[in-house]
Amino acid sequence: SGASRLAPRPATLDGKVVGLLPNWRPSAIHILRSLGDLLQERYRLKAVIMEQPVRELPLRAGKLLDTMKEQLDSLVGRVDVVITASGD
Repeated sequence: SGASRLAPRPATLDGKVVGLLPNWRPSAIHILRSLGDLLQERYRLKAVIMEQPVRELPLRAGKLLDTMKEQLDSLVGRVDVVITASGD
C-alpha cells in the first residue's frame, strides 16, 4: 500500500542484541543507560550496544536522517532491536 508500517516486534528480548540510540542531549544517555540495565536484569540479552549520540548537524539540504544514513545502516546490521530516547 506504500504506507509506513511499524517494524515487526520480537516476542521476547531473550537472546537479542539491543541497540540504544540517544539524541544529542546528555539526559538521553542517562535514560537509555538505565533502561539498558533494567532490560539486562529482566531478559537474557546477548548484548546491549550504546550508539554514539546523534549530533545536531547544520543542514544545507535534505533531512537529519539523510545525514545519519551510514550510522543507522551500520546499527541495523549489528542489533535486533533499537530503542531511542530524547532527553532534555
